[in-house]
Amino acid sequence: MKKITLLLILSFSHFLIFSLTSCGGNKKDKDAWVAPEHEVVTRSMPTLSLTDSLKTGGHKYVYTILREASDSLPKVKDDMEDLYMDNTIRLTIKRDGTKYFDKEFTKETFIKSIDKSFYQGAILDGIRFMNYEAGQGLVFSFAVSYPDSDMSVPFLMTISDNGSFTFVKNENLDHEEGDSVYFDEDGV
Repeated sequence: MKKITLLLILSFSHFLIFSLTSCGGNKKDKDAWVAPEHEVVTRSMPTLSLTDSLKTGGHKYVYTILREASDSLPKVKDDMEDLYMDNTIRLTIKRDGTKYFDKEFTKETFIKSIDKSFYQGAILDGIRFMNYEAGQGLVFSFAVSYPDSDMSVPFLMTISDNGSFTFVKNENLDHEEGDSVYFDEDGV
């Protein structure tokens, strides 16, 4: 009888141990989806170097645009916490072989004309030559944008014959009046 009781106790204890481990709270659902951990990366736009020329208003203009990602400027974060390097843009213009304009621009150049919340998440995106306006000067378009998006604040910059320049915020991408920001040769 002792053997049967011992055998029943051992059988019951094995059953109890098996039941507790198979139905326990530590069981992992093999079908449950586990989101991979997001690795934060730092992105930058490629360097852009462009030289072009035009003849207009009785002068030959040669302009060079250099856009580079900058380690010294603050980085911005997107919704996924990825970091983006901001850019500097240097515009150099020669008129009839003589340098008459040379300036480096950053996003801070436009700080007075951009909403603070947009400014914090945006980078200086790009520049392009637009046209020459008689009596006004050379017109270039700048964009301050959210990285990898089509959300931007465009500006038109006109460089007069004496080398001074003005910016006009241009949300409509046309030549209507906008918020003008005036600079002297030192950008102040």
